[in-house]
Amino acid sequence: MALPKDPRQKMINIMYLVLTALLALNVSAEILNAFKVVDNSLRESNHVLTGSNNEIYKSFDELSADPKTAEKAAIWKPKADQIKAIASDAYNLIEKQKQDLKMESDLDVATGEFREDNIDAATRYFDTKNNGEILYKKLEEFQKKLFAIDPELKKEIINEFPLNLETPKSTAGNISTGNELRDWISSYFNMTPTIAALTILSKFQNDIKNSENLAATFCLNQVGSVKLVMDKFEPMVGTSSTYLMPGEEMTVIAGLGAFNSNVKPEVTIDGRSIAINSNGVAESKFNVGATGSRSMNVTVKFIDPNTGEMKSISKKVDYTVGAAAGVAVSANKMNVLYIGVDNPLTITAGAGSEKVTAQFSGGAISKTSGNQYIAKPSAGSYGDHTVTVLVGGKPAGKVGFRVKQLPNPTAYVGNLKAGAVPSASFKAMGGVIAKLEDSEFDAPFEVISYRVGALSADIPDYAPVENKGARWSGGAATLINKLKPGSLVAITDITVKGPDGRTRVLSSGLSYNLK
Repeated sequence: MALPKDPRQKMINIMYLVLTALLALNVSAEILNAFKVVDNSLRESNHVLTGSNNEIYKSFDELSADPKTAEKAAIWKPKADQIKAIASDAYNLIEKQKQDLKMESDLDVATGEFREDNIDAATRYFDTKNNGEILYKKLEEFQKKLFAIDPELKKEIINEFPLNLETPKSTAGNISTGNELRDWISSYFNMTPTIAALTILSKFQNDIKNSENLAATFCLNQVGSVKLVMDKFEPMVGTSSTYLMPGEEMTVIAGLGAFNSNVKPEVTIDGRSIAINSNGVAESKFNVGATGSRSMNVTVKFIDPNTGEMKSISKKVDYTVGAAAGVAVSANKMNVLYIGVDNPLTITAGAGSEKVTAQFSGGAISKTSGNQYIAKPSAGSYGDHTVTVLVGGKPAGKVGFRVKQLPNPTAYVGNLKAGAVPSASFKAMGGVIAKLEDSEFDAPFEVISYRVGALSADIPDYAPVENKGARWSGGAATLINKLKPGSLVAITDITVKGPDGRTRVLSSGLSYNLK
């Protein structure tokens, strides 16, 4: 503008220009300072997000080492590693551009100072030198690669995805060039002070860190949780009994069971694996066998949807199998049948004994008279077996019995129990016998061999000798004949054969103190 000729007016106009310039400089300094505050806040936020993301990746290492979660971690950890890699790539590019932009603004490497208010550097660096296009394409690549890692991941985070690549709208009315990329670069960096451009770059870095955190957290949650969609429903009905008498009370329990047809449990009954049907339910059919009380153990293994941990629930199911009307089979001596001996039974079937016969699944059974029978289990037939009662040749009922080995007998020297005994009586016994104690059965056990040793004033060294058979013979007979009152005698390794033909070594030996 033209200066007035009047000196006073000249001075007033010059002062106005100076004041206007000073006012402009003051506003500019406040704006620049505001950008610095925002940039510092964004960089601090990025630091916090980096720590949070590192904790997520550390958690994946721990889950991979835990056998309970290793299988699922093996699926999702590689995806989390991809997220980390593409986020780091984009973040590091922007970090390099921030340093380059400072160089464009006359960075003093020694002091770290640069021209924060330079409005040409950002335009020159991002527009003229095409670094804005490099930035835009890197951000676009980051978004595409992240969404391509997993379709469920994209679906989960797309609505809250922080990174937005749309050209920002300006109230000043930016003129469109018709080129979306050029408009984006111009909107962010054209005539933008360097400190403002650096703040914008920090904002993009913050978007990357937030996006990385969302995606990595989603992957981590998939290891610790199972999304269950209940797509099958079954009525669950149970009753207190299926057989009642008039006037008895019945309890009915009913409800709705919801299942996921894709996530099937593992079901076993008494250790036997049961197949799962299309509704996610195990169903097993089996013959209940003979009469008597029974039980079965049902175990269901499943993955806990809250922790991903394999869990197991077991339940004992009791049931009773009733006998056909009029059919009864009872053991006369014990409630089990023993191998190798005659087990007397009484069998009735509501008909004349002449019409009744029986079969035994564990060995032989024969009628002795009237309703009296003898069952003789065969060698090796341990476990549960049935006696089938027939009337006129037709099955009338079944009764179950447990078949066992006879218990071990107790050894004696003659009729002498272990302990202090007269020397003469001990020698007179002549050998070792074995018999069942407190048993209904008179089951003979044959003594096969044993070892005899002694200590006394005449026998200072304990040197047991083996004896074959029940009676003392050979070296054992010679040793026993030398014994005098005060001698200690031990009989060990007693081997016997039972009526079932099985040879066994008794766990306990005999010791005597001769008087």
